[in-house]
Amino acid sequence: MWFATPISRTDRPRDELAIKLALALTTPGVDVRAVVQTQRTATMRALQEYTRLKTREAEPGDMPWRLVLDAMIFQAEAEIRWLDHCETSLVRYTPPPAKAPDPAPYEQQQEVKS
Repeated sequence: MWFATPISRTDRPRDELAIKLALALTTPGVDVRAVVQTQRTATMRALQEYTRLKTREAEPGDMPWRLVLDAMIFQAEAEIRWLDHCETSLVRYTPPPAKAPDPAPYEQQQEVKS
C-alpha cells in the first residue's frame, strides 16, 4: 500500500538547482555567484509569499494545505541555507587550470606522417 511505504530520496526527481550550479562551475563564461544570487532572490520571494499565506487565519479544513505549506517553507529555508553554503564554498574555490584544447585531427595526422 502506498501510504505504508516510505518515500526514498532516490524516488524523487533530480535536483535541477544542484545540477545547474555544478554545470555553471565547469562552463566558461558563467558567473556562478550570479547564479547563486539570482536563485537566492527567487527563493526568498517564494519564502515570503509562503509565510504571508501562512499568516491568514486557519479554517477548520485547512490542515492538509497547512502541512503542504509548511513543507514548502521548510524546503525554501533549506535551499537558502544550502545557497549560503555554496556561496561560502565559492569564496575558497580555485578552479583548475584550463587545459589546452586537443589538436585538430589534421594536425595529429601530420605528426604521424613526419
